[in-house]
Amino acid sequence: MTLAVLFDLNSEPQDEGDESALAGGHDQTVLHQSAATSLQSAATSVQSRGDVSDMCGLSAEPPGQHQSAGNMLGQADSGGLTIPTAETSLAELDVEEGVEAISTPQEPFVGMTFAKPDAAKDYYNSYARHTGFSIRIDTSRESKRTEEKTKYIFVCQRAGVNKKEKVATDGPITEKKIVKQRRRDYVERTRCPARMIVRKTSHAHWEVVHFEKEHNHDRVKKFSLTKYMNSHQNIPPEEKEFIRFLHGCNITSTRAFQIMADLYGGIDNCPYTEGDVKNLRVEYRAEYKCKDMKVTLDYFGELQKEDPDFYYSYTLDEEDRVENLFWVDSAARKSYELYGDCISFDATYLTNTYNMSFAPFIGIDRNGITIQLGCGFLRNEKTESYVWLFTEFKKAMGDKDPLNIITDQDLAMKAAIAIVFTTSVHRNCRWHIMENARKMLGPFLNGKEALSEDFNNCVSFSFSPAEFESKWQAMLDKYEINGDDRFEHLYRMRASWVPAYFVQRFFPFLQTTARSEGFNAVLKRYVNPKNSIYNFVQQYKKIQQRIFIKQDLQEAVTVSKVPHYLTGHPMERQMKEVYTRKLFNVFQYELQLSSSYYVVRVDGDNLLDVVPYKNCPEELYGPRTFRVTASTLDGVYSCTCCKFERDGVLCCHILKVFDTLAVREVPERYILPRWSAQILDDDGIEVLGESLQASELSSHGKHIVRYSRLCTKFNNIIRPSIGDDEGYSIVSKHVAAMQAELLEMRKRKASSLPSGMQSGEVGQSSGGGAASKNKKPRKKASMAVLQCDTAEGSVPKGSEGSNPEIRDPPITKRQGRPREKRYKTGLDLLPPKPKPCKYCLSTEHTTSKCQAKPPRKRIQQLADVATKLG
Repeated sequence: MTLAVLFDLNSEPQDEGDESALAGGHDQTVLHQSAATSLQSAATSVQSRGDVSDMCGLSAEPPGQHQSAGNMLGQADSGGLTIPTAETSLAELDVEEGVEAISTPQEPFVGMTFAKPDAAKDYYNSYARHTGFSIRIDTSRESKRTEEKTKYIFVCQRAGVNKKEKVATDGPITEKKIVKQRRRDYVERTRCPARMIVRKTSHAHWEVVHFEKEHNHDRVKKFSLTKYMNSHQNIPPEEKEFIRFLHGCNITSTRAFQIMADLYGGIDNCPYTEGDVKNLRVEYRAEYKCKDMKVTLDYFGELQKEDPDFYYSYTLDEEDRVENLFWVDSAARKSYELYGDCISFDATYLTNTYNMSFAPFIGIDRNGITIQLGCGFLRNEKTESYVWLFTEFKKAMGDKDPLNIITDQDLAMKAAIAIVFTTSVHRNCRWHIMENARKMLGPFLNGKEALSEDFNNCVSFSFSPAEFESKWQAMLDKYEINGDDRFEHLYRMRASWVPAYFVQRFFPFLQTTARSEGFNAVLKRYVNPKNSIYNFVQQYKKIQQRIFIKQDLQEAVTVSKVPHYLTGHPMERQMKEVYTRKLFNVFQYELQLSSSYYVVRVDGDNLLDVVPYKNCPEELYGPRTFRVTASTLDGVYSCTCCKFERDGVLCCHILKVFDTLAVREVPERYILPRWSAQILDDDGIEVLGESLQASELSSHGKHIVRYSRLCTKFNNIIRPSIGDDEGYSIVSKHVAAMQAELLEMRKRKASSLPSGMQSGEVGQSSGGGAASKNKKPRKKASMAVLQCDTAEGSVPKGSEGSNPEIRDPPITKRQGRPREKRYKTGLDLLPPKPKPCKYCLSTEHTTSKCQAKPPRKRIQQLADVATKLG
């Protein structure tokens, strides 16, 4: 705990009621445990050469004397300690051999009393740190009648003896008999007699009954090294919560430790290490072990109460372990009604600790932003798993198939789509197929630039299936590759990936699964493959909120800003009012390209050729002439480039015809509702992002922000004052005054609470903190729900008379080549040097392809026979 916690106005009072003033019949001041810990931590962070008691305004007092309870100024409020700390003068400290001058709490003595056993442990641990040793709990005693702890023995870490190592006596020592140790060193126990024993004498009254000061070993003399000892490697609760917050934001352990060290003013001042932060994050990950799916499904149930249209479903295997999982919220279900004309689907790994593949459904909204339309986890990528996932997706979306869907070249996906999405047009990702073709044809096309150009022109610049097939056959004839199996394989699957076969289908600005892969790349910046499914769901929700923010930003730009007009054409003003800003920019680009063409009438006003003056700046169009068919009476126009059919936006060729035929406004049929900026009140389809945050921060967020600000401010105040005695005195005086003022405020708040709340009896056991930690929480009854959709009133599967114990899924084996376990040095990471040929010592070819290679023996014999015969 840092110094800033003492001045946090949001912290709750933690007094023990009326017992915080007096204990054991002594009129002595109660010191708050958190304040004492904070002062020690502050003393560590600045490594001052002053007195902690002076800094806090505490007065030194030997045992036996009493301090007036009314003299509260400068005294901290402790969690049950009833003896004030003492001070050690600088003259009595050995400053040689690196010993740092630091104040020490008063030495414990028999008769010292505490309100809690934790307070006794913290006090003895503080004393141990300032005197150079570490402590542990040796044993404790529990009352048979009340089952509460009544006695604790705190000993030096070196008390007792180390366990004897097992020595093999049955023959010689072999490698199998050697037990591998994780650590090479250990703490040697020397039967140290130093200890402190506390016993419970009455309610909230623990008394020191025995104290042994002497040690039989050397102690650490440098105070800054004591933070590395076991009992002193602790992170304050407030900072644990802050680290948990950073953990939830997927901040790495190293970065989280750097942030905390900056709050302390440097790594040297931080009272814990980076390893402690890593261990804490391991504990956070282990919180959901063996109950991850139970917590996740309970969370889905809470979301469904808040959002009745929230839908989720899952399947269990024979051992009641979750096998597949799917969920979608109401915003995505409403979005699908308008943006379900084209979705992208792809699966990815490295998102959770079970290696389950993550499969999101991705769409495109009216602003051209990637949106989420539901997602799922699959244990394997078999056809049966995809059939289940697509069936649940279709059920959640009102049994409506997507018009068009694009995936990678996965046979299981292809089979499942044909089974479930019977009316959908399925397209394979062009990039994946071209990448596979590059691997197959790379060596063949190497050095054949003309063939590469013709191949690319055939695939990318064909605007109809007939044109593609004509170009393809011409390419095969030109380069005499008609019988090549590699080209035959690409031709057989042409209808699933060549763009020419999809010019009449709506795939807006999309020929690959780049939308899905881009979303997966963003997702992996939010999630950690070591984290749980529940953590993934939380991060997934943050990504969804990020998408809502982007949508709000684009809508704000559309509403509040005016674009620069490129022409004086009235269509440009019309589309500014109709389209969203992103689509308006696309329209402006096409309108600008129209100036690169002129029109040649082929058949009056019904058939027109749009010819470029030289070369269109758009690579897809190039020097090509496009033909536009027009019907001015019906207001129907079509172009051979099929841009409107593909992207839902008029092409520059039709816009040029509009200009030629004096068409001043775009017909309504060419303004798609999915690109419209106007609110659709009639059907209520427009998706308004949910409220992401209130006008103010939450109470937890305020606490974190204030904590960070106060830590930074006090570090900036204290750091320049450490070396100056006068500045140090001023800081100490104001700290003492603030402590007194905050103490009065807390007591005033505590006095206004009901009596039950003041005594701290609500929700707490009478045995104190140490006893309550041993209490195990009772298990809550759970109920397995395979499907849950309150909006449609469906009955959950498996809920009638069955209540299986839902278990976490097993770790799935990843696809592809397994990871090598051998450790690679830096030399292994370098590319291997080419081996020289054995015959000519050249590195440009291998031995098998060397021209100077002698013929085989059998071939040489046949050659010799042929020579003799002929």
